[in-house]
Amino acid sequence: MLSVETVSYRYIVNDEYTKLLMAKRGLRQGDPLSPMIFVLVMDYLYRILQKLKSNPNFNFHANCEKLGIINLSFADDLLLFSRGDSGSVNILLQSFNNFSSSTGLGANPMKCRIYFGNVNMKEKDDIKKITTF
Repeated sequence: MLSVETVSYRYIVNDEYTKLLMAKRGLRQGDPLSPMIFVLVMDYLYRILQKLKSNPNFNFHANCEKLGIINLSFADDLLLFSRGDSGSVNILLQSFNNFSSSTGLGANPMKCRIYFGNVNMKEKDDIKKITTF
């Protein structure tokens, strides 16, 4: 997979071009290409996560099973859903890690949150250890 690795910029100041400025990675904020790249990359993640539907060890979140929802993405945020058991969370995290290793995009553990509903304390502790969030 080819990707944009370096980006260069020049600005006009007082009718003269500045020196060539090089960015080490990514696109400038507000670049018109950014939304399209985001959609393409999130589609790749969606396809990876859709394979979980055929994994008998993966359990959907109770409110998401009927619609088959595993993830929602918008702006620069990602929500992942699974039942609150360590097995399902581990499988979901493995799929996300496969995505991360192939794209170079990862989760910032300092910004990640887990929300539990009707999960016992031992299971919560196991899930926290698996995710390190």
